[in-house]
Amino acid sequence: MKKVVDRHELECPRESLYTFGGSEELVRRVGRRFLPYFRSCKHVLDLGCGRGVFLDLLAKEGISATGVDRAEESLNACRSRGFHSVFQDDIFCFLANKEEAFDGIFCSHVIEHLTYEKAVHLLELSYRSLQPGGILVVVTPNSNDLQISGEIFWLDPTHVRFYPQVLLEQMAKFVGYREAKGGSLVGSWKAIPKRDIPGYILKRLLLGKYFGKPNTFLVARKPDGKNVLN
Repeated sequence: MKKVVDRHELECPRESLYTFGGSEELVRRVGRRFLPYFRSCKHVLDLGCGRGVFLDLLAKEGISATGVDRAEESLNACRSRGFHSVFQDDIFCFLANKEEAFDGIFCSHVIEHLTYEKAVHLLELSYRSLQPGGILVVVTPNSNDLQISGEIFWLDPTHVRFYPQVLLEQMAKFVGYREAKGGSLVGSWKAIPKRDIPGYILKRLLLGKYFGKPNTFLVARKPDGKNVLN
């Protein structure tokens, strides 16, 4: 008798978790833009550390860091880079008992995989895990970018929803961050094939802020009564 397969048991076929996540060099370029926020930190947590690209950037700055990711593929990639302070765990479970353990938390392309309720809970746990004055950086796809919202976001079947800049700022303030600001990042033309550069430039001119800014970000600080975001 032919077995009937429940559609919920099926997984979207792909070679790697990072098939649609951009090249390592592209991820590295994005990460470099956020390094200045962590240069005064002593111990940074990379939530959803993936291949360990940001851990590598922190290490080269001499900043101690811990990574956590639930995927075995990510753990193996980090270990192959020589990072052993990396844990394979659910990020919520990992944060549950880490009160004031870090002075910086980086969370890139994780929150869009969560429902609103879980996203707020993640910000709450991150807040509790930060020391007074600690900094949180969240990076997520930009819903204003037509190429992102029209196609690229939906290539990953595990994406749940967008988190626009204004919403991220409101969520952070609701949780308790007294300083929270966001923005969007212009993509690097170096990541574009040469044959596509003229079309890219034309779209940037015609569509302005609605094209060529693939990432939205939030920078928030846990208050300690004296720190101000730069």
